[in-house]
Amino acid sequence: MPSSHRKIKSARANAAKSRSPAQPSPALNALAHGLTARTVVLFNESADQYQGQLHDYLDHFRPQTKPEIDLVHQLAAAHWRVARYAGVESGLLEHRMQDQEERLSRDYDDMPDNHRLAIAFDALSGANSSLALLNRYQSRLNHEYHRLLKTLVQMQSAQAREAKLPNAANPISEHPADAQIVPSHQPPATNNHQPTTSHM
Repeated sequence: MPSSHRKIKSARANAAKSRSPAQPSPALNALAHGLTARTVVLFNESADQYQGQLHDYLDHFRPQTKPEIDLVHQLAAAHWRVARYAGVESGLLEHRMQDQEERLSRDYDDMPDNHRLAIAFDALSGANSSLALLNRYQSRLNHEYHRLLKTLVQMQSAQAREAKLPNAANPISEHPADAQIVPSHQPPATNNHQPTTSHM
């Protein structure tokens, strides 16, 4: 192998050894946020509003490791989607009420709004209806949100316990090796040796 190639290979190996492991940032990385926004936020939704929600989640949980950061991002995304489908539900019902407005106004003089909503809900109900499909999506997302939340809380609790272990008091190790412990029920030993008197 030519000398220059050996030098290049050696330099690369040394550089790889000298690199310290990447430390997790405070989880407020703009690139990561931008990627998350592009994969979660639809074109007609507010990316700034999502970023604000994501910051709120990061500030609340303060993740310290990569797995914690990932879980917080997934949690914020799941919450965003839950809110989205709540809006879809409102849109479906409002759209159906508008479609029925002319017929209901003709057939009924003064129908309460909750009755109009009930009729719209009934029209959208059914095993294969859009509302039934939406409810399945909402149920799945709610389950996913609570699963992520439980996992994150358990992970942070376990790490908090581990962080406290090195600081736990160790009474045995804290005593000097040459310390003499005298039981409280025994009086300290006394010198029973009586001085001898010399008889001149």
